[in-house]
Amino acid sequence: MQCQFENHFQADEIEQLAHDKQFVQRKSKLNGKTFLSLIVFNVNSLHKESLNDLTVDLAQNYKVDITKQGLHDRFNACAVSFLTAALENLLNKQLLGKISFPNCVEFKRFLIKDSVCFQIDNSHAEYYPGSGGSGSKASVRIQLEYDLLNGTIVDLSLNAFNDQDARNSIATLELVESGDLIVRDLAYMHLDALHGIIDKCAHFLCRLNSAKVYQIQNGEFFEVDFAATIKFMRENQINQIEKIVALGENKELQVRLFLFLMPTAVHNQRIRKAQINAKKKGYQLSKIFKIRAALNLFITSAPAELLKIDVAYKIYSLRWQIELTFKIWKSICKIDKVKKVKKERLECYIFAKLLIIVLCWRIAWFTNRLLKEYFGKNLSFFKAFKTLMHDMYRLERMIVAGAIPTVDYYLEFLKLSSKKHLLEKKKGQSFSPEVFASSLTFGESEILATMLDS
Repeated sequence: MQCQFENHFQADEIEQLAHDKQFVQRKSKLNGKTFLSLIVFNVNSLHKESLNDLTVDLAQNYKVDITKQGLHDRFNACAVSFLTAALENLLNKQLLGKISFPNCVEFKRFLIKDSVCFQIDNSHAEYYPGSGGSGSKASVRIQLEYDLLNGTIVDLSLNAFNDQDARNSIATLELVESGDLIVRDLAYMHLDALHGIIDKCAHFLCRLNSAKVYQIQNGEFFEVDFAATIKFMRENQINQIEKIVALGENKELQVRLFLFLMPTAVHNQRIRKAQINAKKKGYQLSKIFKIRAALNLFITSAPAELLKIDVAYKIYSLRWQIELTFKIWKSICKIDKVKKVKKERLECYIFAKLLIIVLCWRIAWFTNRLLKEYFGKNLSFFKAFKTLMHDMYRLERMIVAGAIPTVDYYLEFLKLSSKKHLLEKKKGQSFSPEVFASSLTFGESEILATMLDS
């Protein structure tokens, strides 16, 4: 029985990829499979291991005798191309089950996107310029976009820090498909990108930035008076309203504007935080900022029959999951822990970490799907990733070596997750998870195997 992972990482396929990218051009001590295993399944210690440490690992675990200089030379542009292609290969063959979302069956995908940044050694400033100032002169930015319905990763790319989110939102428009709902934060709200999404017969839901918005009254455009709107909402005890407004200098983009009134305590807290930040950077908060801080403002191109205001708020609130994802990347996967090495070795290390992240991501999403659909439970991705990242030896034996059948690995991880990886409810709420691991029968194991192949 072949499964998705075995199809991606069969030895012959890995070697063909290595040859195609010229990482292996002739018979060599270090082939593609060994190189992939060396750094992908050794990601937990790459930030502290020397070249000599890696050559020792090669000798002891892979029976490959190579010098430090020889390994140093193998970290080259071809190695980066090889790992990049392996990552693209994995992303292009994702097959994950779709999770339904009430009242939104009309949308094909819910794409959420954000980026994570971290500093690297100053020697890489030419290729990865940073933000300047007191920070490092070199920083990288990793863009992540995935479908909230099934966890399929749409974009995972390595960029320089100064490749800003707004520019990226335009550059990746080709990934948008008809029927998508694109959920974005402030940084990605670029009018050209919003127009591009509409041109693709898709819709967007995003935070409104400081752009001016206009209402049409008697055929004329008038700027929305947020102070008057807030006063009206408070006097009438209204928590949410929506308006049809226009954006842009030419008022050419008409959208639905959702306004959610925040409690006074939240409004005051926002002002205090913004004032502290403004003082550090040497500017004063504007009057309009202070007024608009009393509201959560969202815009969408979707009509009311596709996206109601209360559902829109719930969908957007799920963006916090991507922040949790980046927390996992940093605290568990150590994506930001990199040592001073040459550019190609640095890129190999980062792509190796992204490869293992995607592999663990798929295992976690598949496990979450089974827990949710069959047992009504939710997986703690943080707990699951922590276990997976400490299980590199078994992952390698399952994915590359083929020594552990994939179905057996998944079934074992599902049973473990049912006991140890369940998402716990907040303090004060009762939670008594049902223990079902011991009740899984042979027949259910066969169902799992069928799902893995689907």
